[in-house]
Amino acid sequence: MLDIKIEKHYKKDIERDKLSGKYSKLDFEVLKNIIISLQEEKPIDLIYRRHNLKSNFKGYEVIHVKNDWLLIFKIDTNSQTLFLVALGTHNQVFKKLY
Repeated sequence: MLDIKIEKHYKKDIERDKLSGKYSKLDFEVLKNIIISLQEEKPIDLIYRRHNLKSNFKGYEVIHVKNDWLLIFKIDTNSQTLFLVALGTHNQVFKKLY
């Protein structure tokens, strides 16, 4: 089981999305289940389109929680840590990370 480290951006993102009213309780439940699966190193269902990022974000991965609601994360196998990096729409996430 991986330890979880929550990055500053992710903390702000999750609070923003909770307050926005754009996402339902079910959406947050799906997000929670995805994070638990990642932490327990279980396979992620293909509908969430998990894939590696390229270029400046090499080593990071993305999961599409919803069509335009992305979870950016990194798994460090050396320290056995799951880093939750960012959460949001394509524009929110990649604008913040560039």
